[in-house]
Amino acid sequence: MDRLTDAEVKDLFAEIDTDGDGEIRLGELRKYGQAHGATLHGMKLADFVRSADTDGDRKITLDEFTSIFA
Repeated sequence: MDRLTDAEVKDLFAEIDTDGDGEIRLGELRKYGQAHGATLHGMKLADFVRSADTDGDRKITLDEFTSIFA
């Protein structure tokens, strides 16, 4: 997978974080995927959230998101 620039990561994060609270939840990730033709199964999305969520609060912060994509 190609790495994104910091600016690209911030833009993508903001696009997924539809309520603008600075955290991505599973529902936001699911909606983003559906809107962009992704066919990931719900369990794979949950697995992604679990792997990205380093503090265990079931939300992905910008720092956590950046560590995956940048």
